[in-house]
Amino acid sequence: MFKEEVIKELGEIQERYEAEINRVLSKIPGPERSHVTFSGLPVKHLYSPKDIEEIDFINDISFPGQYPYTRGLFPGGYLTRGLHIRQVTGLGTAEETNERWKFLLSQGANALSVVPDDGSGNRADSDDDRVRGLVGKGGVALDTLYDYETLFDGIDMEKYPVHIITTNAFAMACYLALAEKRGIDFKALRGSMSNWMRPETECLDIMEYCARNVPLFNAGYLDMRNVREGGCTAAQEIAFGVACAMAGCDALLERGIEIDDFLHRITWFVNSGPEFFEEVAKFRTMRKVWAKIFAERYGAKDPRSLMCRMHCQTYAPTLTKQQPFNNLMRSTIYALAAVMGGVQSLHVNSFDEALAIPTEFSASLSVRTQQIIGLETGITKVIDPLGGSYYVEWLTRKLEEEVIHIIDAVQDKGGAFEAWEWMCSEIRNAAVKNQEEFDSGNRLLVGVNTLVDKNDIQMKALETLQEFADFEALSEYSPFFAEKQIARLNKVRHERDNVTVDKSKRSLTDVMKAGENMIPPLIEAVKCGMTRGEFAKLKAEVYRQPGEGPYVCSPPHVLA
Repeated sequence: MFKEEVIKELGEIQERYEAEINRVLSKIPGPERSHVTFSGLPVKHLYSPKDIEEIDFINDISFPGQYPYTRGLFPGGYLTRGLHIRQVTGLGTAEETNERWKFLLSQGANALSVVPDDGSGNRADSDDDRVRGLVGKGGVALDTLYDYETLFDGIDMEKYPVHIITTNAFAMACYLALAEKRGIDFKALRGSMSNWMRPETECLDIMEYCARNVPLFNAGYLDMRNVREGGCTAAQEIAFGVACAMAGCDALLERGIEIDDFLHRITWFVNSGPEFFEEVAKFRTMRKVWAKIFAERYGAKDPRSLMCRMHCQTYAPTLTKQQPFNNLMRSTIYALAAVMGGVQSLHVNSFDEALAIPTEFSASLSVRTQQIIGLETGITKVIDPLGGSYYVEWLTRKLEEEVIHIIDAVQDKGGAFEAWEWMCSEIRNAAVKNQEEFDSGNRLLVGVNTLVDKNDIQMKALETLQEFADFEALSEYSPFFAEKQIARLNKVRHERDNVTVDKSKRSLTDVMKAGENMIPPLIEAVKCGMTRGEFAKLKAEVYRQPGEGPYVCSPPHVLA
């Protein structure tokens, strides 16, 4: 990027500068002598063109909307494609979540997301004793197609992109059955789901069916946000996600689908955390590595296939019960990193997430956070505003090198589906190291291991709001949700034709045992009234997955 003689002169000047700054800092008590990023990358106090001398602008950075998409997927950035404001929602029964959806849309949200209360996506029905106390608690209870009909009541499925946070084909079948009932052509249906790419028939059946029948639906998903919160580094977040995509692509290619028929419908769920500049560099690296891997190793030709599209949620592990209003500032800074890194869709965690499910009060503040960034700061008016920063470009290049190294290590072990346990082990090691840094005080968390307030006035303020405000300031779970959901479930069981249900379940079982795609008969089964618990039990029998705890099937392939 710079002439050789300039770099040489800069090198000499930089050496003298670094000697001088070290001399100055050595005389001042207190300042940190060095900094290591959240992912373990040691960084200097200052960067110059000397640090990025090997970077080729055209091949490594280029322009927004141009390969390798380091600076963004679209030429106009947020100027032409506004940020999706998509808050994760899921509480009580379908009625309560539908109400929350409509509230968020009234506040300016322009995309929707729903999380069921079933964890792995393989939960027993809501009247099962093993799930007592969990119904509608960590998400919305969705046992039947009737629940999905209630959830989407008054919601335009063609206008608002909806993301379903589950890996379960049951949810996919209900979504498609509902679209069919509304007369929406599958080929025009948009949406997405958290179909985490993993070595399971259910995952691959969903992707294959959508590639052939629902081509605009984002059916493949790389859920690295939750893996990041499980302790992995920024480089691992990218590398393990790409590696899983590669393994999933290999499996789909074996099913006779061309790479450009499905690759552009794989999306990412990513994290934006405390290390501001590393997070910005991470999103830039993610786009670059994705484009290069699938262009050079898989021969993808469609530009859409080379676009790494992502929904981002801000980092939760640093949201504290102590001094909870500090979390407003944390989530805002994390959101800024995501926007400056060029994500397409964003969820800003609410300040009360360490305490309970967000209320309308806290969720509306999260929406306002995105709106203030978009409307008041001018940040979205410049595309890739930190591009060209010596530090950010150095970080982007450094992360890329580490990511490629990790991807190659996974491939040497037979690919992600064969290296699953090794990846999990690497993530756990990183998590332990991360926790040790907090425990030792080497990494600070305000209110927890520094600036601790024994008389926490913020918590007192929140408790006072809860007691005296005429709105819900802190969400409280009510057993009423379970009673209400069980009544809804019993209504479906009472009204359905059990002979037809049993026939549809037998047809579905036969298809699954034959190794054929489960989605077509599953759509028919949910239309007949089959429940999610019945589908989970059927999977357990067909695939011989063990039943444990509150789940009928244990998910064998979860990273971290």
